[in-house]
Amino acid sequence: MKILWTVNLIPEEAACKLGINSEVLGGWVESMASQLRTYDDIELAVACKCSSDISFNFSLNGITYYSLGYSDSDSIEEIQNRCAEIVSDFSPDIVQVEGTEFLHAKAMLYYCKDKNIHVLVSLQGILNGQYNYQCGQLQIDDMMLSKSVTEIFSAWILHLRKVLWYKPRMKPEREVLEKADFILGRTTWDRAHSYAINPKAKYYSCNRVLRRPFYEKNWNINNIEKHSLYVGNGYYALKGVHFVIMALPQLICEYPDIKLYIAGYKPYSDNDKRSFIKKGYGAYLKKLIDDLGVEKHIVFTGPLKADEVADRLSLVNAYVLCSAIENSPNTLGEAMMIGTPCISSYVGGAPDMAVDGEEALFYRNDDPKLLAWRIKQIFDNDELALFLSENAKKRARITHDAKENADKLVFAYKDIMKGKID
Repeated sequence: MKILWTVNLIPEEAACKLGINSEVLGGWVESMASQLRTYDDIELAVACKCSSDISFNFSLNGITYYSLGYSDSDSIEEIQNRCAEIVSDFSPDIVQVEGTEFLHAKAMLYYCKDKNIHVLVSLQGILNGQYNYQCGQLQIDDMMLSKSVTEIFSAWILHLRKVLWYKPRMKPEREVLEKADFILGRTTWDRAHSYAINPKAKYYSCNRVLRRPFYEKNWNINNIEKHSLYVGNGYYALKGVHFVIMALPQLICEYPDIKLYIAGYKPYSDNDKRSFIKKGYGAYLKKLIDDLGVEKHIVFTGPLKADEVADRLSLVNAYVLCSAIENSPNTLGEAMMIGTPCISSYVGGAPDMAVDGEEALFYRNDDPKLLAWRIKQIFDNDELALFLSENAKKRARITHDAKENADKLVFAYKDIMKGKID
C-alpha cells in the first residue's frame, strides 16, 4: 500500500540531507514516519511544502521525499500541476493531507478527487474553530481606547493580523473539510468542529507519536529548580502567555525566586526580523512585563530542539499550558510523558488528554488569579506534585503509545482501501 503525505515543512532528516535548517515544529511527522517504516506493506512518500526555489526528489531510509514548492503568487492551478507531478511519479493508493488551511492542501485534495484517489484529511488545529481566540482573549476594544500608545498599537496590530492574515485562510480550510470523505483527528473538540462543517465525512481517531527524547527523559523532584515554570510558546496572543505573566506578581510575593521559562526568542527583541504585523503582541508583552516589574523572573530560552525541551521539562517545578484554544497540544503530551506536573487551561481538546485533579490541574484560561492558585498548589505540596507526575506518565504512555497509534493509522488506511475495493 503506497501512502503519500503532504506536510507543511521539510522534516529534519530530509533537511539535513539538503543542508538546510530544519523546523523546530512538526517533530511528530518523523516520529510517525519512523513507525510506519516497520510495516512491510506500507511504502511512504512525503511531499514537503517549501519555497518555489527549492526542488528535490530523493529516497532516504525507506521514505521518498518530494518538494512541493510554490510562492504566494502561484495560482491553485499551478500548485495542482506540481501535485500532479508528484502523484504521477509515486502513484499513491491514499494521500494524507496535513494542514487544512494551506493552499497546497486544497490543490492536492481537489486533484486527487478528480483522479479517484482517496484522500485522508488530517487535522492539526481547525482555524474556523480558533478564529475567535486569535487575540488571546485580550480586551482589544478597551486597548484601542487606551491612553497608552503601545496598547493602541498592539490592539490594532492584533486585530489586523486576525482579520487580514488569519481570516483569509479560513475559507480554503472550510472548502477542504467540506470536500473531504475521510478525516483523521484526535479529540472531542476537533470531532465536533469538523462535524459541524462536514457531518458526512468518515472520522478516524489517532493520537500523535511524540519525539523520541520525551519517551526517554523522566522528571525527578529531587533534581528540579524549585519554583520554576515552563511555557512552550510566547509568540502569539492565542498561546496566552500574558496570563501567566499577569499571575507572576501574586506569586513573587510568596516565591521571590520564581522563574518563568518561555520557549522561543524574546518576541520584542531589537533584532526581531518578523514582519510589522507580527510585532504587535511582542510590544504588548514588553509593556506588560515592564508595568508589572517582572522581567528578572522571565527567561526566553530561544528555539529549542526536542532533547533541549525534554531537559527543560525534566528540571522545572511545573509546566503550564496557557493557550486560549488548542486541539491536542503536543507540549502538554510531552510534559505528561516526562512526568512534569502539569497545569492546563480548560480549552479545546486539552481535557481529553488529562483528568483534572488526577493527571493535571485545570483552570479557566483567562483567570490569572486561579492560575496563580494552581501554581501555588504544586509549589507548596510535593505529594501533590508527585501524584500528578506519576498519573500523567501513566496516561501519556497510553495516549502516545507509538505502536498503538501507528496501528490505528494503518487501520484507517486499510479501512479506506477496503471501501475502495468493495
